[in-house]
Amino acid sequence: MKNIFIILLALLSLASCGREGDTMSSGNAVSELERPGDPDAAFSYVYGYMLAKSALEYTDAIDYGYMARGVLDFQSGESFFSGSEMRDIVSRYQANAAEEAQERFMRASMRNLGDAEEFLEANGRRAGVRTTDSGLQYEVLERGDGRSASPDSTVIVHYILTLIDGTRADSSYERGEAAEIELPSAIPGFREAVSMMREGDRYRFWIPPDLGYGQLAVSGISPNSLLIFDIELIEVVE
Repeated sequence: MKNIFIILLALLSLASCGREGDTMSSGNAVSELERPGDPDAAFSYVYGYMLAKSALEYTDAIDYGYMARGVLDFQSGESFFSGSEMRDIVSRYQANAAEEAQERFMRASMRNLGDAEEFLEANGRRAGVRTTDSGLQYEVLERGDGRSASPDSTVIVHYILTLIDGTRADSSYERGEAAEIELPSAIPGFREAVSMMREGDRYRFWIPPDLGYGQLAVSGISPNSLLIFDIELIEVVE
């Protein structure tokens, strides 16, 4: 949310730096503007478009009419609010938005945790699925006969990461290149998983939230998500 206000301040600053004698279009005339040919006008339009697009990433409550009025009033030197009132409005809005975001985060976290526990309970009863003492579940897809990995190994693997709803979150196969991973720096579940494998093995692992990213939201993965890894151990480097 903070970024929106930084961008808006920059936009307002640009509005005050126009060429001498220029005036901004009035509110009534804005909708009548045509495709700009002048570089300054084109930049102004694109900047405004990008600002509106950026705002949607943080809130859907932007009133674009009042946003435009604010820019015009800045240019004319008029305002509905004093400087202190503006600062208070922004502060309260940011605080409320942060509180709402935290509430959404916690609801998602609790929902994901419940879904993971329910899934793991049922999955653990399937034939061929084994559960370790830590709660990690796995299924052997293909056996290899190479060197064994350890929790401290550096390994080269191919993997597919899928979420509980079937979303494919990552895949080294799709990138066309196996990944070299230092297991001590990996999440606990991945470290335990690969350390069980030999070169040539292919396993499927179900990593509980507490062995994955926990309550962190990482790269589009929501908090307390169950992680499903298909891993092929290609080489134990060291």
